[in-house]
Amino acid sequence: MSKIIKKKLKDLKLSNNFRIRKVKDSGNSHIFVHKNKEYLSFASNDYLSLSNDKRIINAAKKSLDNHGYSTSSSALISGYTKSHMKLEEEISDFLGQEKTLLFSTGYQANLGVIKSLVNRNDTILSDKLNHASLIDGSIISRASFKRYRHNDFKDLENLLLKSKAKTNLVISDSLFSMDGDIADLKKINKIVQNHESLFLIDEAHALGVYGNEGRGFVNKYSLNKKSNIFVTGTFGKSVGTFGAFTSGQKDSVEYVMQKARSYIYSTSLPVNAVEATRESLKIIQKENWRREKLFSLVNYFRKNISESGFNALDSRSQIQAILIGSSKNAIYVSEQLLKNKIYIPAIRPPTVEEGKSRLRVSITTDHEESDIDYLINILHTISRNLVQS
Repeated sequence: MSKIIKKKLKDLKLSNNFRIRKVKDSGNSHIFVHKNKEYLSFASNDYLSLSNDKRIINAAKKSLDNHGYSTSSSALISGYTKSHMKLEEEISDFLGQEKTLLFSTGYQANLGVIKSLVNRNDTILSDKLNHASLIDGSIISRASFKRYRHNDFKDLENLLLKSKAKTNLVISDSLFSMDGDIADLKKINKIVQNHESLFLIDEAHALGVYGNEGRGFVNKYSLNKKSNIFVTGTFGKSVGTFGAFTSGQKDSVEYVMQKARSYIYSTSLPVNAVEATRESLKIIQKENWRREKLFSLVNYFRKNISESGFNALDSRSQIQAILIGSSKNAIYVSEQLLKNKIYIPAIRPPTVEEGKSRLRVSITTDHEESDIDYLINILHTISRNLVQS
């Protein structure tokens, strides 16, 4: 067996898809400290730069004194506190939903919801560029799993027309994590409703950033009252804390709670993470300047990125993908950036398709226009060297 594993590891290295973790000696800001050296980072999903906010940290500290660190149990045994209950109610109110269920991670939320809703007699139709957790949840569910072409409504409709399943579940990210583009949820839901299907929307990268006071796309497009729609999301990105959730109609979420193995058999969120999230939600709703600054930086990036010698994919979001091509070239560009004190890891297969390796530039409220200028200047130098080589 060891020979087989060594061969597989060797193949990963030869394909330039072997991954190495870098130890971070810093908080989660736009500065990445590695081996006592500071790097300008465009690699964090802390889009609103809230993870280091003192108000959130103090809420967590206070909770640690009152509740200790772990709940030491699943929510259905003894791990469900008044803090958990209040956060579920506050998220429901924030999103305009009837009921919310907390999960420990976004991955668990997606696996739990999908497995609850469908089985081997049903069919899942999933956007080809959906997050890995949505793909894995679909496979684990044992339902027939079909992927429609990215944001291709005709392909989705054709698959629904061909489906003979008792239940069809359509799944889409609202904001796609690697391309940074946005799904037309209203159009998709119209198709979904015409076929009397269920619709799961992952708002992981949109929550806090889009919609009135950061309530997300489902709320923005008034889809929050639709009985066929389930929403999942995470607190580990714009919210700046930890944990995840699903929201929807009362009976629907109640059913997920009864069936989701990733909820039933997992230790519930630590109360300090719950209280930190409650505080963060208050800030997100009040401090609109964070979103205003973020989108100002996004527009500045879009306006100037062509000067770098590279082109970004068509995205108006805080996620800007610079397509490089081969894994080898993506690693080269990432390493050259690192030599110039900029940290942006290369995104390679299987996260993206072969030949579509890239730099995923994540813009946050902590950044300034001068940071973007510096990135573009260094990329310009690298692009000339890349062409010459």
